[in-house]
Amino acid sequence: MQRFELAQWRRGPQLSDLRESVMALVKAGRRRTALDVVLRHLRQDPESTDGLFVALVALEGSRTALLECPEPPTDGQRASALLAPLATECSACHAMWYSQHTVLVSHGSTEINVSNPIGLQCGTCRYTLCRNCLSTSDTGSYTEDVDTPHTVRGYCENCRQQLTTPVLSTGRHDVQPIHPDTIEGVVVVRDGLIRPAMDEVLPVVMKFLPLVADDAPLLHVGRGTPGMMGDEATRDQLAQSLLLELELEGTLAPGAWVRSRRMFVLAGAANDTDYLVTVVTRKQGAADTEPGGVPGMRTYTFLLQVLAKNGVWSTVRDPHTGRTPDGGIGAVAAPEEMLPDIAEEVMERFSGFPLKRRVVFFEGDRTQGKLTTDDVHGVVTEGTGTFTRGLS
Repeated sequence: MQRFELAQWRRGPQLSDLRESVMALVKAGRRRTALDVVLRHLRQDPESTDGLFVALVALEGSRTALLECPEPPTDGQRASALLAPLATECSACHAMWYSQHTVLVSHGSTEINVSNPIGLQCGTCRYTLCRNCLSTSDTGSYTEDVDTPHTVRGYCENCRQQLTTPVLSTGRHDVQPIHPDTIEGVVVVRDGLIRPAMDEVLPVVMKFLPLVADDAPLLHVGRGTPGMMGDEATRDQLAQSLLLELELEGTLAPGAWVRSRRMFVLAGAANDTDYLVTVVTRKQGAADTEPGGVPGMRTYTFLLQVLAKNGVWSTVRDPHTGRTPDGGIGAVAAPEEMLPDIAEEVMERFSGFPLKRRVVFFEGDRTQGKLTTDDVHGVVTEGTGTFTRGLS
């Protein structure tokens, strides 16, 4: 998602249905409802200039005016990742606000003089400093009287120009640039032993991903493990294990780890504690079945078998349908060294079987194809905990 620009919007002089309905809600003071309408619209079309413009109008107004209206915007709405293209962010401290200068510029204003600006900006590259960073960058003379009027100034680190107004949108650095329709699932884990509720998870996800509350079915909340949030390696290990569980359940398509991105959200940004958010994009085609872009990662098909009383290994099948039961066959993307762990998890699902079990692995996603003994890549037998190449 790119930062908001006015060029395309200004080519459409006629009011759209969206603009008419949102403007009517704003005039009635129902800004919360107006933003709900806008966010659902942006969920379907994240780069809609109509949607972004009326969102900025719904956010317009002094803090007092917004609080006194019948339906003020919520903190969650203001922090929504869908509004990231509208945001203005300080280049130094990343403080974020929504500058109304964009609305003024859209109505033809080219010079804006503000006595106490929230921030100033470079007119060339949009390098921006907020009020706090401006005051620390230009403290004035130590000998002047404290009551002496002082003009806040700042200079662009890139262009060496003086920062001025108007201050336009810059976008946010912490939002994942991803189209909502490409998201297959989001796995969320909170630091600590207590699994968070969905109403605790949703505000965190919507702050960093372009989703709305209606997307709750895409979220999968996992249970944290003490010590697993300490560094990137352990966080990756935790995310990989959770994705693997969802693959084995059939909730996510094979190769989820290869299609995933991970965000570690610190407590200050998430309001309560640290979160690990793993975003999985939808499988695009055959290229995903061979994840060669990740060292050691390959796609394998697993098949559960049991040792019959006649001493022959046989595939487990439902006696009524003749099909392999759910969880007895599937495809996963993992390094080969993880195959014993995967096999143990598959066998654990069928722990009620009185017969000895094993899991046979085939290379690639063969869940819809014919499996033969000649194609076996390796096997893990119950009680061994080791992967043996070929069919023993």
